[in-house]
Amino acid sequence: MSRALTRRVLGTAALITSMSLLATACGDGDDAPEAAGDRSGALSGVCPATVVIQADWEPEAEHGGIYQLLGDGYTVNTQAKSVKGPLVASGEDTGVDVEIRIGGASVGYQTAQSLLYQDKDIMFGYGRVSEHLVTQKDTPVVSVFAQLEKSPYAIYWDPATYPDATTIADLKKDKVKILLGSDVTVWQEYLVGTGVIDKAQIDQSDSPKPATFVAAGGKVAETGFITAEPYMYEVETKAWGKPVKGQLIHDTGFPEYFQSMVVRKEDVTKQKDCLSKLVPILQQAQVDYITDYAATNKKIIDLVDQYQTSWIYTPGQAEASVKAQIDMGLIANGDDSTLGNYDLPRVQQLIDLITEYAPDADISGITPEDLVTNEFINPSIGLTP
Repeated sequence: MSRALTRRVLGTAALITSMSLLATACGDGDDAPEAAGDRSGALSGVCPATVVIQADWEPEAEHGGIYQLLGDGYTVNTQAKSVKGPLVASGEDTGVDVEIRIGGASVGYQTAQSLLYQDKDIMFGYGRVSEHLVTQKDTPVVSVFAQLEKSPYAIYWDPATYPDATTIADLKKDKVKILLGSDVTVWQEYLVGTGVIDKAQIDQSDSPKPATFVAAGGKVAETGFITAEPYMYEVETKAWGKPVKGQLIHDTGFPEYFQSMVVRKEDVTKQKDCLSKLVPILQQAQVDYITDYAATNKKIIDLVDQYQTSWIYTPGQAEASVKAQIDMGLIANGDDSTLGNYDLPRVQQLIDLITEYAPDADISGITPEDLVTNEFINPSIGLTP
């Protein structure tokens, strides 16, 4: 399912505007200055002068860790939908720049994995282990940092209409229609195959949000981000204005590593020295963000305002997202005291589930070690209990 369909809001005026926007005074990428002179720092001479990160969507709090890297004095390219500035580690200049490019409409909804192979300037991309598993033979990538411990994808419903429903499976007895969007994903096949939902419940029409849910009076369920839609529907959608209740897909037994930082397979070796220093900085940035996120959320909102796409994002949404990420364990240490490392048996479980429920996927011979590595993870970096 494309992210655009799951996070879409009503109206097309903003989209039309985004197609004809001009670069703002904050910077046109063609004229954006390079960093002045050589800068000393932890990454200078080790990493590329500009570390390019390809996000999977527009700026949002789920991306807080990478925007935490962005130092003051950044330059915004409103045409390319990217931002560039000093790459800072806990406030200290590392001697190189970071450039963050957004995903979604600006890249034709292509995956970051695909873009990594179209543009070799991109060093990191956001990916999902189950997603790059099935395309690994054509565009091999390796996940080097698990930014989120759990995927925010969820199915949610109106608790007033279905008061007895506490899990997705509870919706089956009432034959509740679930709006899943047009693209069939492995976790949808998993939910049907394991009997959590019936195939007859699935609605794959590209229904706009939140209009369809509101028009149905809460009689349908919907898929989306547990970090976004519940707040948006209750607080910012006047036509609804009530709580919704949901369950993470993760908690049904599909343990996706979502928004995992991936690199081209060859770069695990070619960029080894850089990754050894940079991945721990990514870990610490995530810790710093979740510990004190206010300043970075302001940057995220600033970028959304400057990009002027159809994406609408408010300070309240950003605040609510961070709270949900903390409360539901989306940003968390693994089973140990380390943030961002991979559990290889969990990756094997994903391989096994895709083998069983997506038998047409060509994943024979792929092992967890082909997909993820903890080589560059600093085990001492994690959230304090």
